[in-house]
Amino acid sequence: MNKKVLNLFFICFISLFLISAVGAVEDNSSNKTSTYQITSAISNDEIQSMFDNANDGDTFKFTNYTYKGISLVVDKRINIVSNKTATIYASNSVSDKAKSLGISETFGFYFTSNAAGSVLSGIRIIADSCDHAVVVNGADNITIKDSRIVKGENSVLIKNSQNINLSNNDISGAAKNGVQLQNVKNCSISNNNIHNNKRSGVETSHIYDSNILRNNIHHNGFNGISMYDVSSGNVIKYNTVHNNTNGIYIDCTTINDIIMANTFSYNRNDPSCELGGSETGNGLLFGEHFKTPKKDGRLLVKNNALIHNENFQAKNNPFNEVFKLDQNYFDSTDGEDTFICPMLLAKILKLNAITIQDGIGIQLEDEDGNIISDAPAFDLGEVEVDGNKYTVKMDNDGIAKIQSKDIEPNTEHNVKITIGDRIKKVIEQIVKSGPERYVETEKPAKPNDENYRDDDGSTQQPSPDHNTDGTNPGGKDNGRGNYINGTSSSSHISNSGNSGKYGTNGSDIFSHDSSDMGENAISKGDVNAGSSSQGSGEESKAYEVVPETPISKSIVNTSGIVILSIIVLLGCFIIGYRRKLKFDE
Repeated sequence: MNKKVLNLFFICFISLFLISAVGAVEDNSSNKTSTYQITSAISNDEIQSMFDNANDGDTFKFTNYTYKGISLVVDKRINIVSNKTATIYASNSVSDKAKSLGISETFGFYFTSNAAGSVLSGIRIIADSCDHAVVVNGADNITIKDSRIVKGENSVLIKNSQNINLSNNDISGAAKNGVQLQNVKNCSISNNNIHNNKRSGVETSHIYDSNILRNNIHHNGFNGISMYDVSSGNVIKYNTVHNNTNGIYIDCTTINDIIMANTFSYNRNDPSCELGGSETGNGLLFGEHFKTPKKDGRLLVKNNALIHNENFQAKNNPFNEVFKLDQNYFDSTDGEDTFICPMLLAKILKLNAITIQDGIGIQLEDEDGNIISDAPAFDLGEVEVDGNKYTVKMDNDGIAKIQSKDIEPNTEHNVKITIGDRIKKVIEQIVKSGPERYVETEKPAKPNDENYRDDDGSTQQPSPDHNTDGTNPGGKDNGRGNYINGTSSSSHISNSGNSGKYGTNGSDIFSHDSSDMGENAISKGDVNAGSSSQGSGEESKAYEVVPETPISKSIVNTSGIVILSIIVLLGCFIIGYRRKLKFDE
């Protein structure tokens, strides 16, 4: 009898387990995400309510061009997108939602710790008279991309956060800093245009293991990049920093940081600067709080171009110890007239004309003649070949290429490279051009061909991709195999005449700026958000849930059939078991 009871108990237990498992599968299959079309007819409070009641992964698509009085707290994992570059005017008052969370600042968007994994893309935010346009506080894995972020005390404030991606944005017009980073880790600030902010383009404080890569930082009222307090394990690379008071200002304890392959140029003197007039106009400036280990963990400053700055190319604070930079290019190839502060020691990178296929190259190389394959990108200036003048640009592969039909292949040419501006010098070499490359011309497609497409006819090839994760700053030879090693003869350096007044850095710092400071909408960036509805054209709805598309997979609920099948099988098993017992008796 006991054996029979145990067997029946075991059968019931297995039945309950199988039914529970099926129920769990049913619950998981019901976790769907929705897309909401947000028009300008809906109020800020209504949008906030929608955010609060959303499921993780829901998408909110702003479909109109203008939204006013917006101040939204993102407290869940959601996607905020616009493929029309919707313009959001941030509210200058604290919202009820913000007050309920103890937030006293004004903003356009505020990402909390619960918003991990959220995305903000394709939005134009104007935060006039606000504390910030966008705030990320205590969050993880937030992406802000393809947006235009304008004004605010700080346009973007990221603090107490990690794994934040700020990329492909235009950030300008802040009363203080364009981007402020406070106590952050593993963040990436890349491919942004950061300009015309009253203080720094990027300001850091307690930043760890982060990357600042390929940004254009210019025309800011203070420094391009300011570093305070502590900086450890960070990579600052491939940035172009120009027309600021200083290019980069390092006034912190720095450990294992790498500053490599950046261009710091045309930074200007400012007698009214808070640092003092003599501490401005530098490509690189060390502040009085600069400290770095003497051996392991020492700051590495290498392969940068520090050129055309109005004061020093690189300057140390007089109260600091003498610091040794690594090799950099200072717009001079002979160690003289480099405009480096006496409190700094440095190796000098130089230029050399070489043979390349289809023309002549100007190579950036070290003192042993080795090419710098992880190089800064900068305008080299004027180069003459047989009396013809060319404007060339150094690429990240370390070669500036001169390729013209006027340069006959396999022929020796007279090359003159003019360097410097306050003191001009000319490098003159005789260099043989490389062989002509034969390219087979394909028959063009006809307009009615299936693969025909109308383009601009450009023959320029895309540049090779570079490593931008900062994990291997030394880098490998990055796509430079197009040049031919060769030696040049009759090389000498000669001083030219007086170069005249040094005036490349005009006092009108906005003379070359085409920014509209956020007054006109931009239409850049494909945020892959799909087509949006006309929004306000539908009077019956302020928003709508987008139905599933025809290509969406249909989920069929088969749990009832499965449970019924299990019950039938168990019934058959029990009946068979009872018959077996009777047979045994």
